This record gives sequence, structure tokens and C-alpha cells, in this order.
Amino acid sequence: MSNNHSAAGKSCPAKNSTVSIGALCHQTANLQHLNDKDAILVISFGTTQKQARQNAIENITNKIQAAYPLLKIVSAFTSHIVIRRIKENENLKYNTPEQALDKLAADGYTRIAIVALDIIPGIEYAYKQKVFELYKNHFKKMTMSTPLLYWQGQKNHRDDINDVFATFLHELPIKKDNFDALLVFAHGTKHPANAYYTAIQARLNCSRQQPPVFVYTAEGYPDLSSIIPMLKINNYKRLLLLPFMIVAGEHVYNDMNGDSMTSHKSLLQRQNFRISTYLHGLGENETICRFFLDRTKETYQLLVN
Repeated sequence: MSNNHSAAGKSCPAKNSTVSIGALCHQTANLQHLNDKDAILVISFGTTQKQARQNAIENITNKIQAAYPLLKIVSAFTSHIVIRRIKENENLKYNTPEQALDKLAADGYTRIAIVALDIIPGIEYAYKQKVFELYKNHFKKMTMSTPLLYWQGQKNHRDDINDVFATFLHELPIKKDNFDALLVFAHGTKHPANAYYTAIQARLNCSRQQPPVFVYTAEGYPDLSSIIPMLKINNYKRLLLLPFMIVAGEHVYNDMNGDSMTSHKSLLQRQNFRISTYLHGLGENETICRFFLDRTKETYQLLVN
């Protein structure tokens, strides 16, 4: 966590709260007499697709549990619609972050480390930050991790974009030489953090990945139409579409790889591109799991130190 408080900021609570960046940390002064009882809360958007949920979200959560076998590990979903549909279709009850924290407090847990299964600090991460603010005084101590991509090589900080993509692309279990270009399909967001995707593309361009890599999004900029002209200018024909989302859910199977006329695969095929698709979420990838374990270690160490 980085806190650059100026002398003037010490007398201004609003300024103090806005200069805290990185992994979040809060101690509640009047609860310091309580015994330490720790839990890790893993929060994701969730998915209604059972297999995708098991392959990705539960895979990461199980790895966290294996790394901390003596700790209580709890999962929560931010999507109320997903929670409702899982209950209706599978008769399984998932909690919202608020419900999970209420239950942990009721069960006597006093120190909570929150692990955010987010890729960028967008709307979903902002929701988790708000939950942190609302609940931080309910516990002796609370911490929360940064998303997968957060730091960008600022002074004294790691370069998440370079580190994650360099390792992810290098360890991708597919022969990349068979393709002229890789198209990385991300979610996108209305949040200003959508600018991360432009930063990602700039880093990929500077690293001169071979084959070249283009990032596009489902709900942000750039979208698929933004990168097609670059593919045509460079006469790239053999393309691999691969998702950069935690789960391979509806966006991947319908928007990217669906058989409809509007799917990305179909749109590109009609323009004479030869398309292959990689249908695995990031939560299935051992490389990405290691990075989320790093984020977990960071936030848990902040909790206990």
C-alpha cells in the first residue's frame, strides 16, 4: 500500500482517503482488543455456467485454499442476477460480498483479507472498494488486493501489464507460429479504467510480440471493428482469438465463438480471415493463477503484519 500524505492532507480526511493507492488496509482502533481470527474472502463477478465456474473461479479459490490450508476461505459473487440464477437452476446459494462479510462477522472473524478477482480497476473493482469502505469498521483489520493489472511500472512499483502479458503469452499452450496475429478479447468497461486496454496495446507494441497481438473488447474501446483495418493493412489472414477474461462464459462462447452472424468468428470469416479460437478463461491458466496467488499473498501479509 502506498500513502503519500502531505502535511496539509493530514488535516483533510477527504484528501487522506484519496491518496491511498495500491492494496487497501484499515485497522479499527476500538477493536484492537479482539483476538485475531482470520479469513480470506475471494470476490468475483460470478457466472451461471457451472463448468466455467468450476474451471476458473473455483480453480483459483481452491489454489488459495491449498496455499492457506488453516484459514477460512470464502467466495462471494457481485452479480445478484448470477446468484439468483444459480439458486434457481442448481439450488446453490452464493453470497454477495456484503452477505459474506456479515456472516464472517457473525461467526467471530476479526481480520479479513479480500482478494479481488478483477483484471483491471474498473466498475467491478470500484464496487469492491465501496464494500471495503462500508465494512472496514466492522472488523479489527481489513485488507484488499489490487486487481490482476494495476501497477504500470511507476517508481518503486512493478509493471503488472508487462509481467502478466509477457508470461501469459510465453506460456500459452498453443503453437503461436501457426498464426499471423493473436486477437486478445477483453471485457471492456464504461469506467475510465477502460484506458488500461490502450496501455496494454502500447506495451504489446513496444515489446514487438511475434506474432503481433491486438487487444479488443466486448463493451469498451477498442472494439473488433477498430482493429480489423490494421489486420487488413498488414495482410494478416490466420488469426487466433483468445479471451482475456476470468471465465470462458457467454461472452466467449456466444460473442466471440458463436455460430450467429454477429459473432466475432463469423464476422471475421466473412472478411476472408482464417479463424481459430482458444476457449479457456484466465482462471484455468496456471500462469494467471500464480499471479492471483501473488495478489493473495500480498494482501494477507498486509493483514497479519
